[in-house]
Amino acid sequence: MSSTPSAYAHPDLVLVNGLITTMSDDPRTAEVQALAVTGDRVAATGTTEEIRELAGPGTTVVDLQGRRVVPGLIDSHVHVVRAGRTWRDEVRWEDERTLDSGLAAIARRATERPEGTWIRVIGGWHPAQFPENRGPSRAELDRAAPDHPVYVQFLYDWAVLNTAAMRELGIDHDLVRELAGQGFPASAFETGPDGELTGKVNGTPLMEWFYRRMPAPTFEEQVAGTAEMSRALNRLGLTGAIDGGGFNSGPAAYPAIRETWRRGELTLRTRLAVHAERAGTETDDLAGYQRYTALDVGDGMLRVIGVGEVILYATVDKIAHPVEIDDDIRARFREIFGELARNRWTVHTHAHQHETIDAVLGAWEDVHAEHDISPLRWALVHAEPLTTTDVERIAALGAGVLAQGLYRFQGEEALAIWGEKTVAEAPPLRLMLERGIPTGLGSDAMRVASYNPWATIAWFLDGRTVQGTATLAPHNLLTREEALRGYTASGAWFSFEENERGRLEPGLLADLAVLSDDYFAVEHELIDRIESVLTVVGGQVVHTAAPFADLPVTSFAPQGVSRA
Repeated sequence: MSSTPSAYAHPDLVLVNGLITTMSDDPRTAEVQALAVTGDRVAATGTTEEIRELAGPGTTVVDLQGRRVVPGLIDSHVHVVRAGRTWRDEVRWEDERTLDSGLAAIARRATERPEGTWIRVIGGWHPAQFPENRGPSRAELDRAAPDHPVYVQFLYDWAVLNTAAMRELGIDHDLVRELAGQGFPASAFETGPDGELTGKVNGTPLMEWFYRRMPAPTFEEQVAGTAEMSRALNRLGLTGAIDGGGFNSGPAAYPAIRETWRRGELTLRTRLAVHAERAGTETDDLAGYQRYTALDVGDGMLRVIGVGEVILYATVDKIAHPVEIDDDIRARFREIFGELARNRWTVHTHAHQHETIDAVLGAWEDVHAEHDISPLRWALVHAEPLTTTDVERIAALGAGVLAQGLYRFQGEEALAIWGEKTVAEAPPLRLMLERGIPTGLGSDAMRVASYNPWATIAWFLDGRTVQGTATLAPHNLLTREEALRGYTASGAWFSFEENERGRLEPGLLADLAVLSDDYFAVEHELIDRIESVLTVVGGQVVHTAAPFADLPVTSFAPQGVSRA
């Protein structure tokens, strides 16, 4: 047994008869049969017999019946703040296997919500996951929810609106002509053979136009949605997330998650990389955060750790869309990064194209010459086309990389733009691990990817898109242990918590998930179907399913004064 509580302190919770992956670096304790939890910490690990002996009259004893247990998963780059605000009026299609079932989910939601309220499917799905291999039509959305405005978005590529949504937003030929005068191409609005608008629209700028005009949920709906979202992620074994900000984020985006936390309803340890609101306000917004936001103030459930993901909106590149990096951009990078380094803030920076990566690293190196950033754990986000030289530059800065399985949905696009040779090494995961580059894995959900961590993990194992296309070279594919580590122990490094969570060792936080299937034994094709049947955050049960559904689910104590 690796540790024993004092004789007078019986553990609160004991798990026995399991296959518990601790993520310990010591091979003797990398897998154990049982563990004990006292308060919010792991008290001991060992054999079933050793741990069962520690139980007292008030100890909850759970017989795992041979089930696999893993440390609670940490999505190191995801957009939970934004998602929580609209969660209650969204329908998620991650788990839908046919277009018909997706439309049925919209129809069910329509029966639950008042007539005239919006229903949205904002990303997280791909037409190739359906046997129909397509998205919905306007007519199909009309039949599913005729009395509700419906908006269905695929990545940032296109969206489909039903008739009620078009009427609500005033979308007709007059509006198309008006927007054309503002720079929106006529092709952004699809027309049929009869010249009439089909309800399908194209392009990121138009997505943003819609976001600004669709009604925002009330503050209470945002808080309730954030609480529901955190429980939904617990269902998949997620106990932690680093929120990367993103479009439609900014200073006004954070009150809902803070209120959810204050009420004790946030069950996902969330670390915030706070974000500028829009192009033109970046310098002021980031300066305001540094002036008025205290780093690492909060409890173990919610804290600000730094800034991200977009430092300058002008540098928001995509796999298929490079941006121009000129001397002015490089100078602004040095100025903003320099100020962040002086104030000792962590930075997570978006970069897909190599030119962007080079500009960011160049600015970091200039800043590092004056202010040592190696203790600050700065990270590149995405960073697919890293070269060997880039990896060495990252290592010299003491920085890391936050990698996501974006090729799962966008692999064909990457192959068409970059070619097989580049994609095979983008990112060069094997080189990064061999060089010791801290590498956290994540989803980049909710719009451009599924929030299901097991779907992302499965991609890191086989590198195949939802259409079955190979992307990464075989040597860059991860083992099951490496992929799990990237979603647990490695992810904790980016929030300075590698000695607090991400492993199930005595003294560390008791964040864990009991899995529906053995991740290390289940067939590869079934990995993305894994769920948690028992999720624990800080010793508190936050999610249960059969056979543990009878265990009471607990809530966290409210923090401070509520706005309610």
